[in-house]
Amino acid sequence: MKISYGSSKRGDVSEALRTITEPAALFFSVASEDMLERAAHDIEKAFPGVASIGGVGQAYMDKQSFDSGLTVLAMKENIKVAADVLEQASVMPIKYIRRLENAIKEVGGEKGRTACFDICSAGADVRAVTTLSNYLCRHGYDLAGGTSNSAAVACNGKIYKDACAFFIFKNLRGRIKSYKENIYIHPQGNEKQFMVTEADPKEYRIRTLESVSAEKVYTSELGISRDKITTQTFKNPFGHVCDSDTYIVSIKGVEADGSIITFRPANKMDFLTILSMGDYREVVQDTISRIKRDLGSASAVLSVNCLFRYIMFNDDHYWDNYLTEMCRSFSHAGMVGVGEHYNTQFVNQTMCCLAFE
Repeated sequence: MKISYGSSKRGDVSEALRTITEPAALFFSVASEDMLERAAHDIEKAFPGVASIGGVGQAYMDKQSFDSGLTVLAMKENIKVAADVLEQASVMPIKYIRRLENAIKEVGGEKGRTACFDICSAGADVRAVTTLSNYLCRHGYDLAGGTSNSAAVACNGKIYKDACAFFIFKNLRGRIKSYKENIYIHPQGNEKQFMVTEADPKEYRIRTLESVSAEKVYTSELGISRDKITTQTFKNPFGHVCDSDTYIVSIKGVEADGSIITFRPANKMDFLTILSMGDYREVVQDTISRIKRDLGSASAVLSVNCLFRYIMFNDDHYWDNYLTEMCRSFSHAGMVGVGEHYNTQFVNQTMCCLAFE
C-alpha cells in the first residue's frame, strides 16, 4: 500500500486534493467539528464512490504534522477497501452489524490479509470496540483505530452523530497486522495491583480501590498532593491488568468524594496498577523492530496516537523525532485521537496501528 496526502490550512478541499489521484480510500481530519460536514461532502463530490471516513484531530504524514484546517490521507495500490458506519454506537451498534459483514464480503475477507481501521465519535468507544471486535476477532481479522475529538464522524460523504466509521482493508500483496505501543512500565520491583471495589463504569468513575478512596490510593502510592493528580497521569497512568497484558487508563479528574474520573471505564473487580514511564525512545525502536520482524518490508503503517502522547512528546521536543524514526522504515501516517482501539480493547495514552506488508 502507498499513502500520500494533501492539506489546506484554510480547510479548502480543492486545495487539499490537488495532488491526490486515483485513491482507493481517503481518511481525512479537520481541526474543528464545524468543518466536518463540508469536508465530507466535497471529498465525496470530488471522488464519488471512493471509500472515505473522517473525524476531528491533528494529522501527520511521514515527518510532517498538521494541526489546522484539513488534511487528507490517500491510500492506494494493492489494496481493496470498503467503508461504512455503525450508528447508535454508544447505545446499540450491534443493530448495524450487517454493514460490517457486508463490507468484509465486499473486499473478500481473508484471515491475515484483512483488517479494520475505525474512528468513532467521542463517548462511543466501549460498545463500538466490543461490537467490532466480537465479530472481527472470531474471524481472525485485526482492529486498530481511535476516537475523534467530536460528537460526530464522517463516512462516504455523510455525517453521523454517536457513530463509529470504519474501513475494511484487504491487502492484495501480503498481510495486515495490528500493533499497540505502550511506553509505560511497572515500577521495578513494585507490581502492586489494586482491585476496583466500587465504580460507576457509565460515568468513567473509580470510587474505591481495595475499599479505600481512589484518590487516597493514588496520591499515597506516588507521594503527591491531590492537585497534582491530573498532570501526574502523563507520567503515572493507571494500567488495567488483563491476562498477561496491561492496558492504559488515563486520569481525567478527581471529585470531592475522592473518586477519580478516567478516560475509559473500569469495572468492579478489575485489577489496576500504577505505571511509570519507560524509555519511550527505546520503546519506539522496539515497535519498529517488531513490525520489521513480523512483516519484513512493511509498505505502510496507518496509526492513531493519543492526544496525551502528542502533548507529552511535544513538551519533551520529541514529536518531530518520533515521526522521523517511524518513517525511516515505512510510510507512516495517521491521526491524533482522544482514545485508541486495539483488537478487543479501548485504551488511553497509547499508539495503535495497522501495518501493511
